[in-house]
Amino acid sequence: MATGYENGGRALRWARLCLRGLTLLAGLALALMVCVTMADILLRNLFGIPVTGTYDVVEALMVFVVFLGIGEAFLDDAHITVDVIDHFVSRNAVYLFKIFGLLLSAAFLGMLLWHMPTPAWDAYVYQDRKPDLPIMLYWLWIPCLAGMFAALLAVLFRLGCLIRGHGRGRPAANPPGESR
Repeated sequence: MATGYENGGRALRWARLCLRGLTLLAGLALALMVCVTMADILLRNLFGIPVTGTYDVVEALMVFVVFLGIGEAFLDDAHITVDVIDHFVSRNAVYLFKIFGLLLSAAFLGMLLWHMPTPAWDAYVYQDRKPDLPIMLYWLWIPCLAGMFAALLAVLFRLGCLIRGHGRGRPAANPPGESR
């Protein structure tokens, strides 16, 4: 029976497809950030015509880059880690550290999701907007909440696969391409 984390697992394919779509949106936002910044720099330096609202646009796009790209990083365990202790403890201890880290990540993401809707609602009620452009701030809460929800699901999915893979006598389940 598949754990859902092997290459052919239906759940993994679905999760990867959804998270890859969010990551592609984050990449598109990053490309737009670069284009807007370059246009502002070129127009300002060559023609003395700054692009109005560049800071607002770049700041708004940064929300997409940060929050929509984090879920796939959790699913692939692609965060920067310091694995010095891995060489001094047993494989089972490393497994427990990974479980503990994923549990803390899930708790933190859950707390964020619990507390983020209040300021999002306040931004809607008070019609907060960016200083230079009429970008309503409540629209920016949508990728924040969607990205945090996707990241929480990715952490829970990875945690479940890690526990199921280890419980069947196999080493801790790792995503395809991970050597450990």
